[in-house]
Amino acid sequence: MVTYTVCEIFYSLQGEGMLQGLPMVFVRLSGCNLRCDFCDTKYAWEKGQEMTVEAILKAVRNYSCHRACLTGGEPFLQPLLPLVRRLKQAGYWVAAETNGTLWQELGLDWLTLSPKKEGLRLHQNGYDERFRKVASEFKYVITNAEDLKRVENNQGCPVILQPVDNNPEMVKAIIDFLKKEGRPQRFLRLQLQKVLNFR
Repeated sequence: MVTYTVCEIFYSLQGEGMLQGLPMVFVRLSGCNLRCDFCDTKYAWEKGQEMTVEAILKAVRNYSCHRACLTGGEPFLQPLLPLVRRLKQAGYWVAAETNGTLWQELGLDWLTLSPKKEGLRLHQNGYDERFRKVASEFKYVITNAEDLKRVENNQGCPVILQPVDNNPEMVKAIIDFLKKEGRPQRFLRLQLQKVLNFR
C-alpha cells in the first residue's frame, strides 16, 4: 500500500501565480531535495504524518472545494501517480507545484514549474527539460538581480516573476526588467497571502 509523508492539509486561496485568488485544498507533502535558504515553508522539510491515499482523500473531502493542489516542500520526491489518479477519480481538479528536478508524468490539470538556482547542480537550466512540455506556468522566485538572468525566453506558457518575500527592491528590479524586455506572457506577481495576511 502506497503511503505519503504529509506535512499538512488545509483549505485556502491560491496566493501565487496565475491562479491567485482561486480556492483550493492544499496537500503539503514533506521533504525537499533543494532546501533553498529563502524558503518560507522550511517546516515542510522535516518528517510529517504517514497517510494512505484514502486517508488523504478523506481529509480533502472535509472541504467543499473540488480543486486540490499538491505542494511542499517538494512533492515530486514522493510517487504521486496513485494519489493524482485517486483524486481525479473522485472528481477533483488537481494541480501541483515542483522545482522540476524530479520528473514524474502525472496528467495534472495544472502544473507550476518553479526552477531554483539550487537546481542548477542537477540540470543545465535547473529543471528536467521534460517539464517544459507539461508546465502550465513557470514561476521564478527573484532573490537578487542575478536571478533575472536565469529567466528563459521560450517557455510557451505564462512566466511569473515573484519577488522573494515581496521584497520592495526586488519588485522594482522586476518592474524594470519587464519594462525593458517588453515580452508578452511575463507577469509580476506578489505573494497575495502575505499581502492580505491569510493562510
